[in-house]
Amino acid sequence: MFEAADLRAGGVEPNYVKVLTRLLAAHAIAEKLTAIGYQRALGALENTGLRPTIEKNLAEERKHARLIYRLLEELGVNEPHADRSMLPAMKLPSFAAPRYFAEHDANAIDLVMASMSLDMTGLIMIGVNYRESSYAPHARAAEIILAEEEEHELFASTEFREAVERYGAEAINVALREWLPRAVNFFGPPDSGFTYDCIRYGLKTRDNGDLAELYLSLLERRLRNARLELPALTATYPHVIA
Repeated sequence: MFEAADLRAGGVEPNYVKVLTRLLAAHAIAEKLTAIGYQRALGALENTGLRPTIEKNLAEERKHARLIYRLLEELGVNEPHADRSMLPAMKLPSFAAPRYFAEHDANAIDLVMASMSLDMTGLIMIGVNYRESSYAPHARAAEIILAEEEEHELFASTEFREAVERYGAEAINVALREWLPRAVNFFGPPDSGFTYDCIRYGLKTRDNGDLAELYLSLLERRLRNARLELPALTATYPHVIA
């Protein structure tokens, strides 16, 4: 495993640093967009019993973003530069879920779906890939984030069951068909050159397609428990409802 000092000393090949920087910038902006989404939800859902949980999630997502931006700063990349580097990527389907959450006021159902789409996918991405990173600072940050994201995911699971009872299966199915492609596409395209580099350098352990399949299998189990069915998706990325 490498430390920041190893990279600054020039003891690591330049392309490793390039790939790592891009990966960290993507992780940081995803955390930031999720935090912005929770901030918007506070204003849109003022009179709700969910407010304490939203405030907690907001504080923790901001903390997670700061953690990753700090890693970038150690590599000489400040937050504005990192965000600018992600502008082209943010237009891609892999950022549809966090971008939509950040740009639209969420109603109660949207909040549940956003949590399912961001916290559950984030837990898989960080738990499967980043906690085993060959870049030690990222692996340590992943452990911190995971401990709190597990609580977010538990919130999403509980709220999902209650939402089905409160709003009915039909309303949840409509929202699910809207949010599911965003959630699955969050992992990115399978077999991409960038992911190949990440796996080759030990910055990731699994391909995007594997993570998307894992997410769908876990989600299908949750839906089955709520007596709902997983909507059919097209087979290729970017996925849409079939």
